Amino acid sequence: MFRTIPPREGDSSPWGLIDGVMPLGPDAVVVTTPSHGGIWVSPCALAKIPEPLRSTPYSGGGWFEEDCDWCIPYLALGLHAFEETAERQRDVRLAALRTLQACHATYVALLVPAETSAGAQRGASHG
Repeated sequence: MFRTIPPREGDSSPWGLIDGVMPLGPDAVVVTTPSHGGIWVSPCALAKIPEPLRSTPYSGGGWFEEDCDWCIPYLALGLHAFEETAERQRDVRLAALRTLQACHATYVALLVPAETSAGAQRGASHG
């Protein structure tokens, strides 16, 4: 289900009809449906994501599901920078690092420097 323009309420998504859309940055939006949701990114943004992470067993075509794969566009595109406060930026980035480590450990090095991924591992083991 590849799109070139941002989805809107009432459009289809991999999780059903969209009932909510929230911009995350210039090339990404969060979509919600009655049962699930995720993040959609533009083709331009998708091209910035490392190729092995553009498609997972749960995501593809610019859609990233909300449980395991949301961290991919967040980290690859720096979407945490669009959060309202510095505290929220830090918290969301840390959550994205932890999710990446838990769900995509093989690919951590593609999205974060070694010292950052080590810190996320320590934080995940203590929190």
